[in-house]
Amino acid sequence: MSTYWQIAAGSAGRDYSELFLKFGMAFCGDKKLDDTKVGDTVILRQGAKEIKAAGRVVSREGRHGGAGDKEWLSDVDGWSLLVWRYVDWKMPDGDEANDEAKSVPGLNPQGTISQAHQSVPKKVADKILATGCSPKETGYKEPEETKLVAVQELLETLDREGLMPLSDELKNKIEHIQDLARYYTCHYGWKHNIPEHEARTFLVVPLLLALGWSEQQIKIELPSGKRKRIDIACFSEPYENWKESRENCVAIIETKKFASGLTYAQNQVKSYSDKFPNCKVLITTNGYCYKIYLKDEKGSFPKYLDPYDPSAYINLLKNYLRDKYPLNPKEGNGALDAIKCLLPNNLIQTA
Repeated sequence: MSTYWQIAAGSAGRDYSELFLKFGMAFCGDKKLDDTKVGDTVILRQGAKEIKAAGRVVSREGRHGGAGDKEWLSDVDGWSLLVWRYVDWKMPDGDEANDEAKSVPGLNPQGTISQAHQSVPKKVADKILATGCSPKETGYKEPEETKLVAVQELLETLDREGLMPLSDELKNKIEHIQDLARYYTCHYGWKHNIPEHEARTFLVVPLLLALGWSEQQIKIELPSGKRKRIDIACFSEPYENWKESRENCVAIIETKKFASGLTYAQNQVKSYSDKFPNCKVLITTNGYCYKIYLKDEKGSFPKYLDPYDPSAYINLLKNYLRDKYPLNPKEGNGALDAIKCLLPNNLIQTA
């Protein structure tokens, strides 16, 4: 007899449902997922009342799951989600089915994964399995492995390319930021979220200064109309005022709380870019993960910035400097290109 489980698609700015459906998997950091067996029904919960999809645990090439043996799951936009299962997902098909799946009483909004005991979620899941459709982008081909990059190796490359002189001071500053980020994770854990302004003050701005930006080139909480403020704006010249400096803005950075995800942040920062015609790069960060978006070949930012298709990505936590974006290594560059996109000299030269 099939056991019913429900698993959260993410929380606090994180939404893994797209990855679940794309790769035909469920994954999390909770060992309780190990209790699921082939044939069990898994309900993909989004929020407290919506069922995003339903599926059954399946075996592929003789395996149905594992823990700690998939390298790319060690850095899912900053989170280590090592426990996994293969799942054959189905999604609600049609307006009526979608409406029914968006308001489902009896779901358990607490925790990442738990058994589903209430009858209504089970019935909705059964209906989705019987009448639903497969995800459009399902290919089951997981990301290829990426390579680790040491801080020293990264800095030596920048020096060889003439972008930044090799400096023990910069190496020490980056390692200090890494140490502080690790302190936050170990001392506070993920349940006690370090505030956005604290992550910005002690992690983001120190990195910008270490990479060569001056305080005069950085504007914190720059007013942007309708009570909106840009968390960090970087300018090719010392900031004077909005009228005089608007065209000198080359980078816009949206910062989030330390334990928050970046799934939805990219289009928030995109909304600011229209007022700065010479902006070269948009950046989202929680203080240790950085997602970077560059303009396309037409010289403009795409209308929609895909959270899983950044131009470059870096995770500053120990052992997480990688040569490519772990979730999309064919398209997303890694630590070296991310640092290049943060260098003032590199941005100003192309301005």
